[in-house]
Order: sequence, then C-alpha cells, then structure tokens
Amino acid sequence: MKKNATIVYSIKRSFVKSDISILEALDYNVFQIQSRPKKTLMSFIINRIKEKIKSIFYVSRSKIVIIWFNDYHAFIPIFFSKLFFKKSVIIVGGYDAIVDKQNKHGLFFKKGIRSALAKINYSLVSEIWVVHKSLEKGCEYAKEKFNIISGVRSFTNNKKLLIKEINTGYDTRFWDYDRNNEKIGVLTAAYFSDERVINIKGLKIFNELASLLPDIPFTIAGETKIQIDKFINLNPNVNVLGVQTRIQMKQLYQNNKFYFQGSRLEGLPNSVCEAMLCGCIPIGSKVFGIPDIIGNTGILFDNENDLVKVKDFMLSGIGDKDSKKARNRIISKFDISRRIEKIKENLE
Repeated sequence: MKKNATIVYSIKRSFVKSDISILEALDYNVFQIQSRPKKTLMSFIINRIKEKIKSIFYVSRSKIVIIWFNDYHAFIPIFFSKLFFKKSVIIVGGYDAIVDKQNKHGLFFKKGIRSALAKINYSLVSEIWVVHKSLEKGCEYAKEKFNIISGVRSFTNNKKLLIKEINTGYDTRFWDYDRNNEKIGVLTAAYFSDERVINIKGLKIFNELASLLPDIPFTIAGETKIQIDKFINLNPNVNVLGVQTRIQMKQLYQNNKFYFQGSRLEGLPNSVCEAMLCGCIPIGSKVFGIPDIIGNTGILFDNENDLVKVKDFMLSGIGDKDSKKARNRIISKFDISRRIEKIKENLE
C-alpha cells in the first residue's frame, strides 16, 4: 500500500514539480496544498481557509509534510502536522533566510506578523532542509561585502533546531550539452519583475561587462512586468527577452558560451547549474552557493573592479574541453539522483 506525503507551496516552480516527481518515484501518493500569493485581504483569508481544510484531510493521512519556503502558507500545515504527530519539513531556498536592507528584501526585513509567524514556523517544524549550507549559518562574504544578514540560525534562538543541507538536483539528461551548436555570447536569466530584482541579480555589472566586449552578444532573459532599459542604459550589444519556457531556456543555454550570475544574494541558483549542464562556462559572484557550484570550471568575481579580469578570462581561448568540464562538475555534485537519495534517507 502506498504511503502518503503532502507538499505545500505558493508557486509551482520547476523545483516543486521535481520534488513531487521524486516523491512519486519513491512510491508516495502526493497530496498538494497550493496557496498562490495574493495581495487582497479576502484572497489572503480564502488561502488560509483552504489550507485548514486541506490540512485536515491531507496531513492527517500523510507520513510527512514538505513545505517549499517559509511564509504564511507554512503555518497551518505545520500546526496540523504537530496536532496529528506527523513529521514536517521546511525547505529553505534563500528569501526565507536573508535580510538585504539596501533592497528592502527578505522575509525578515520588516518586523511584524509575517516575520513573527515565520519564526514560529521555524520553531515548530520537525526539520529544516537548506538547499545550501550558507543558508543555515549565513554567508560571511555577503555580510562583509553587502551587509546582508543571512542564515536560518540568524533568525531563531532555538539551538536544537535540526537543519540539514539537501541540495537541489538537476536532470542531466534533459539539460544536455550539444557539441554541434556553435556557442557564442553571454546569458543571464531570472524573473526580472522590478528594480529590486535588477539590483539583486547584478544586471548593472552585466551591462558594464558588455561594454568591455562590444563585439560579443549579451542576453538578459526573464523580463516581466517592467522594462529593464528604463532602469539601466543598456549597451547596444545587450538584448532583452521575456520569460522563457523550459525548452526555450535549454536552447539559450546551448547557444551561449558563458552564463553570468552576478547576484548579491542567492541560495543555490538553478540557472547556473542548468547552464553548466548545457556547456556554459560560469561567471559568478562570490556569494552563498555560487562558488560551490562553479568550483574551478569558470571564474568568480568580487565586484566591478574585477571585470577586466573577467573580460581577459573570456577571451583566453576557452573551448569544448572547458564546457565539458563545467557540465561534469554539475553531474558529479548536483545530479538529481543525489537529491533522490537524500530525500529517501530523510523520509523516515
């Protein structure tokens, strides 16, 4: 007889879908509780009512409750998991373990009901799974460089809190390296929905790098709700695309030679791993999980002063051997099979 698991989330991102597939592959029947982020009071109340009803029916019948990200949507399922003596887990991905004062970003940026409830969630949950170890105790480099407070333990006094590092995993068969494609250009991607995201993801540095390499095409993927060129005077060799499908992103990764991740804060960015699997050479900032992803397969930079060094690296005759090296690093460290094994170990 199949066991049951409940997974809770606000937006059904690729990593949520992946975990649902993992649980099903491990012979679990998966119940889903989705609470889409809404801004009206009525929709907020409706979300909480739905969570209560579904928690009564789903959590009571489940062996484990897994919640992607800490926020309002986590409290009621965790409460019922305690009531029904079920194991509960919050997966921390980044936003729920940082405070970026400059960009007014992070779950704990404002003191109020939301942040207080998030702390209660951390105190009640059975376990916390962080996608990268820096989200447990914090990233010292981000603290020194950007004054970013980070790490779950920075926001709770519960020293007995059980925190485990379980990295996200990637389908190395889907994200493949097509050696027949002529790779040229530099790509960066995210959901660029407001000026804050532009700042967090380092688009100004991306644009500065483009100015040093005017003959190389640079591409920004993921513009939504805003026009990036209203905030940045983009160089002529910088092209902007809207939000892309999974297939479209794969094609972009395969067509571009370099992938740029200039973030000031992150967890373990999916796009860097996907790009490297498709043969992109990574260029990244030294924060959170980015150095662990890149290793010695690309280049890390400190700030704008390093861009000449980055330019020289890009022009240094990088080829197929380097692309395969980048791909092989992700296969060895972040293949989906590793996450499956970790989740399997921790379902008991």
